Amino acid sequence: MSTVGGRPPRSALLAAWGNAWLAGDATLNELVSRITAADDAHDVHGLDPMPIPVDRAVARLRASGATRLRLVLPVPGDALGLPAPGPFTTAALEASEGVLALDASGAGTGLVPTLTTHGSAYDGTVTTVVWTAYDVVAPGPDPGPFLHDAEHDLRRGILECASALRDLDVARWRPDVAGALADLRRQARSGIDDEELPGGYPQRARQLLVQARQLAGVLHLAAEDSGGALDTRETTSRESVLRELARLVRRARVAGYNAYGLAT
Repeated sequence: MSTVGGRPPRSALLAAWGNAWLAGDATLNELVSRITAADDAHDVHGLDPMPIPVDRAVARLRASGATRLRLVLPVPGDALGLPAPGPFTTAALEASEGVLALDASGAGTGLVPTLTTHGSAYDGTVTTVVWTAYDVVAPGPDPGPFLHDAEHDLRRGILECASALRDLDVARWRPDVAGALADLRRQARSGIDDEELPGGYPQRARQLLVQARQLAGVLHLAAEDSGGALDTRETTSRESVLRELARLVRRARVAGYNAYGLAT
């Protein structure tokens, strides 16, 4: 799923391919290969006295009653999809991501990844991922956001943010950012599809995730430069616009990845 916006969060991959595996749309080997494609080992702590590999961990979750995985992408001030305060909520906020593996009653396990890079630029690097498991209770229906909310917000937000950046003369201080925004709007209209998700994802979710990934690329470009604005007011305005873009990316990703198996 690599594009200008980069690799999706590990928690998004686990939610996507974990749900496909639970529904019989993916094999366990496929689940593991998809979520570990860019990494070395993935181990899970807290489900067993000793760390266990991710394939045994998801099998353990299914045996304990988990029927669905749900992605959360919270940040301080925007606790998107988190359950009540507790160890999982604290860890997910710190990592800005996590997965809820829940049974029909809303009880289950929360998983939060910690990434560690080993090696050097000279010798090459590898990334290991440790998932820490927490007991969680998240009763009630999925709080969303859902596809229709995220689609509307993303369309509106792209237009508003593009207008705001135009007022800040983004084409002068970062022409590549202005170009990326224009590309995003053209691609949104053309209906680019994401063919790398498991079966069972609605077309709308695939398109939404492509747009979110492209918007994440705009954010990455914009974050590389902090000196384009001329004064404090312009700097503050630009930071506000970029925070709103980041919020839209998180909401779109949560809605898109959590739409597995939903009819639209």
